[in-house]
Amino acid sequence: MCPSTGKPAPSGGEGQEGVSAGPKTGGVLTVALDGEIDTIDPHKSVTIVGAQVWPNIFESLVKQTPNLDSVEPLLAESWEQADDVTYIFKLRQGIKFHNGKDFTAEDVKFSFDRVMDEATGASRRPDFLPVASVEVIDDYTVQFVMNAPYGPFLSKLENLAILPSNQTTDPAQDPIGTGPFIFKEWITGQSITLERNPDYWQPGLPYLDGIVYRPIVEPSTRIVELQTGNVDVLNAVPAKDVATLQVDPNITVHRNAGVTRDHVGFNMENPLFKDNPNLRKAIAWSIDRQTIADTILYGLASPAQVAIPTSHWAYNPAVEGAYGFDLEKAKEFYAQANPKPTEITVKVSPTYPDQIKMAELLQAALKEVGINLKIEQLEWSTWIDTVVVRGDYEMEIVLISGGSDPDDFFYQWHHTGEVFNIWRYSDPEMDALLEEGRTTVDQEKRKEIYYKIQEKLIEDVPLVHIIYRDQVMATSAAVQNFPMRLDSVLRFNETWLNR
Repeated sequence: MCPSTGKPAPSGGEGQEGVSAGPKTGGVLTVALDGEIDTIDPHKSVTIVGAQVWPNIFESLVKQTPNLDSVEPLLAESWEQADDVTYIFKLRQGIKFHNGKDFTAEDVKFSFDRVMDEATGASRRPDFLPVASVEVIDDYTVQFVMNAPYGPFLSKLENLAILPSNQTTDPAQDPIGTGPFIFKEWITGQSITLERNPDYWQPGLPYLDGIVYRPIVEPSTRIVELQTGNVDVLNAVPAKDVATLQVDPNITVHRNAGVTRDHVGFNMENPLFKDNPNLRKAIAWSIDRQTIADTILYGLASPAQVAIPTSHWAYNPAVEGAYGFDLEKAKEFYAQANPKPTEITVKVSPTYPDQIKMAELLQAALKEVGINLKIEQLEWSTWIDTVVVRGDYEMEIVLISGGSDPDDFFYQWHHTGEVFNIWRYSDPEMDALLEEGRTTVDQEKRKEIYYKIQEKLIEDVPLVHIIYRDQVMATSAAVQNFPMRLDSVLRFNETWLNR
């Protein structure tokens, strides 16, 4: 697997032949998305494809570095932390929104207030609940005060897209930002068209005249559209198609270690698994991660033990290899399990066929341990209702994506009562660690806390991570300076076309 350097690792056709001495201006970039975006309103969007569109229209005070290990200035010129709970931002001057309005601190407060207004229905609202107040100091200075120290604050701030305070129209229909591209039209099911912002505040940018996003759900159709030159970018490439694209000299495959991971989860309120760590550990030792990575994912994955990627500053190397594939150990733990079921049902969805194959491999392994694993396939909406909403399951297999701050990888998934804690895991010690990690600002101290969290999750086993999936995208060889980040966000302000 390519190291997670934050720089896309090209393979196959390198796309470098005939590259000019510097970037060329002009041309329209056509991007094939693997689905329709949910909304173009940046405060409400929750999908990966949404995050590949709206950051080209809207901007935030800060942005994540490609490796997701720190933030850097965007609309904010600089900031200082006055004390444990107070952040003061100096804003860039001379920036205009697409409607001609000057960007000021009032727009920052307006955008924050909109996110926090429950009537907005902003998906990003939970990120900012720890913020007590936002105060406009002057036109180009704004102050954020937390209720208590909030370690993830700066990384979460990237999700606060800034809208103009004088906007009276619906941002989902009339998106107005400060970004490098201006919204032109959205024809549902066909395309989203953006045009170059001639007044963009970063000199000389963007290079492109525009971007057209086309939702193409069928993977084989997306591949053909790239091969025939009808699109320039594939935002997602199925593992089985990577080898074909790598040998095409007109295509560049970009690959790095992403933040998507598959897991086996246990219902910790179900009598089979509640107070039965030995059964959970027996299953953990029955998962052949390397075979799954090599065969089901065609080598485009690596074994995982915890949610957080191995390249992350908060990753605990001590958990490496905590659970391997060892059926003798699995049998030992199964012998100590109480209860010791001979049949367990795992719920998967055909929406994610890879998980069905994973379940089948696990089924064969558990048969040797003495457990008959029944595989129940549910349509995605039914799976969500059954597993997430009602908790009516014994085991599940699914994938999870996203995350930058360690809080993203753990709090919402493992704190008692959190909506994404689908395993119904509840432990006072874990809750205290998660709260401590969230309210600690010093990174070295936070690292110690998250090391403990990972070690405890390995011991408690509310779920078992299987693999980290590589992130794979593909472009025509003409696409230069492709901006792939670990979390799949795409900002095309510095991308250009060599044709």
